[in-house]
Amino acid sequence: MATNGTITTIQVELAVRKRLQAIGKKGETYNDIIKKLIRKAAYVDFMEEQYSILDGEKAWVSLDEL
Repeated sequence: MATNGTITTIQVELAVRKRLQAIGKKGETYNDIIKKLIRKAAYVDFMEEQYSILDGEKAWVSLDEL
């Protein structure tokens, strides 16, 4: 296993561990699964921010009107 830093231990509830196992694919480590979830959460946060910006626009003009 190649690492970019120090390895640590985190405690999670058994139910959380089972959910991580269900999310992961064969051969993935818990570290891989958590990194994947972090990337997805960052993407969701980005998209929510973009939709918030779009919702804040006062008026939209269709391309046909331009």
